[in-house]
Amino acid sequence: MVAVGEGEAASRRGLVAALRRAAAESLLLLVPVIALDNDSTWRSPWQRRCHARIDAWWQALVIGARRARERADALDSRPDPVPAGMGQQASGVAGVAATGVAAAAGLGGGPGAAGAEDGAVCFEPERLAELARRLRVAERQAARLVGDMGSLGRAAGACQGLDLVRAEAGVMAAAIDRRLAASAAAEASSAGWGGAGIILVRPHAPPARPSAEEASSAVAELVTAIGTNPLKLGVRELRAIAEQLARLEAGVASQVISGLRGRPLQVLATAVGLAPARLDLGTLSLLPAVVSIADVILRVAPSSMLGEIVQLFPWLDPPPGAGYGPWHRAGSPARGAAAGLVLHDHTGEPVWVRGATPSDVRQGRVGDCYLLAALIGIVRADPGLLRRNLRENPNGTVTVTFPGGAGATPGPIAVTITRSLPEEAETQREIGAGAENADGDPELWVALYEKAYARLAGSYAGTDGGDPAVAMRQLTGVEPDRVDPDQTSVEGIAARLAAGDVVTLSTRARVTGSSGLVPGHAYAILAADPPTGRVLVRSPWDQTASDDRLVWRQWASLRPDVRTLQLGATGRG
Repeated sequence: MVAVGEGEAASRRGLVAALRRAAAESLLLLVPVIALDNDSTWRSPWQRRCHARIDAWWQALVIGARRARERADALDSRPDPVPAGMGQQASGVAGVAATGVAAAAGLGGGPGAAGAEDGAVCFEPERLAELARRLRVAERQAARLVGDMGSLGRAAGACQGLDLVRAEAGVMAAAIDRRLAASAAAEASSAGWGGAGIILVRPHAPPARPSAEEASSAVAELVTAIGTNPLKLGVRELRAIAEQLARLEAGVASQVISGLRGRPLQVLATAVGLAPARLDLGTLSLLPAVVSIADVILRVAPSSMLGEIVQLFPWLDPPPGAGYGPWHRAGSPARGAAAGLVLHDHTGEPVWVRGATPSDVRQGRVGDCYLLAALIGIVRADPGLLRRNLRENPNGTVTVTFPGGAGATPGPIAVTITRSLPEEAETQREIGAGAENADGDPELWVALYEKAYARLAGSYAGTDGGDPAVAMRQLTGVEPDRVDPDQTSVEGIAARLAAGDVVTLSTRARVTGSSGLVPGHAYAILAADPPTGRVLVRSPWDQTASDDRLVWRQWASLRPDVRTLQLGATGRG
């Protein structure tokens, strides 16, 4: 019990602020979890029981937030000691907590978990793994908020919902992890999530065998449509070919591209290259479909044809651009700086190792800190988004989808690229983002996102300099806010981070030096601590064993050197 007597006005104001802040943050606590707790993520009888528990947490949090605000109002209106018996107000909610903890024992598939588990089970592994992560984050945040409110909040009955989340969210996350692991290991069918085996299954239909007759027919049709003269292939004809290619089944499409090898594919590539110069006002809207022909071909072609296809459609591998050195010509001596750049084929290396984390991002020579800062922020907020938007194709290529489009072109835009990355011929160092994670293991996702972005810009040099807000919109499809740092508080930053938003900052061209920030650079903000006035900033620059680029800094000291803050949602859920 905390007594607030006369002469302790400052202490009382601090308690009031803590109660109001905890009330506001507790209502945001489950927003990221609820956003993913839907049928797109998982669907089963066990999911419905979990959903019921999450709903119970939410209701208890609402009650607790109301009681925290009521107690804050009472302290504001009178400085009397806490009335006796205040701790008894929460008895009803305490019963909910006790019941919830008992029910949590069944979340792990215990004796009470089986029985209603018949029926189809569907799930999306990346989204479900992200849901488990968010549950753990909610568990940690609930523990922090309980500590912030202290005994006064508990006496007022404001901690019961937080106690529920703290007791059960981690249990639910662990149960999800076990089922995901069992499903990955077993790759077998199961009637449900609970009961024997505790197997989580993603039903899938057996792949259809491609028909040789269907492929031959499609090849004949396309050869006729392409003809022998690229000048006779107009924009509308190319759009029709693009639609025909897009309709082909994957196995058939690979055979069709093999059948077009030689003159038909050369004619098609020449016509696609000429298309931008042959547009008029009536056909301008058709250009995206025409350009997508190269992406479709690269995505489905046999792996043995990838080099040939990139030669026919050279923009599929973005050039380095001015300032990064010339390409090294095969057969010429590779000595010193004159050796230029080569493409290193990383086919066979993993795109992901242990999942996307902020420490994977390591900026190279390319001046795209704004893009990499946005990636860091998105990884912190919603790593599943980046995994969903990067698809590995059977031939070793990857397709990156930008939900927000590029430039004046609205999204989404899908860009297919190979795993070849430009590097210095002599030193074998990439010019762009590192192809390894902080532990030195091959992990390509950052470099592949950067390469796909360079394709949109026309070259790696085309990505030099930019706005984190633009990159965030292109990567998430959601328009972020650009905020003056003088209009932003640590509490405001903490609230946006707690809501699952991305927060980045860009610095002024000239900085004072006292902040420790680099001029003309972009950073991600990964955490904020209102009681101390600090924020955790992360530079996209390469990490080392002694410097992980993660630094807690006083927001008041950073603010004079910050030009703009960028804050945005990820469109999750």
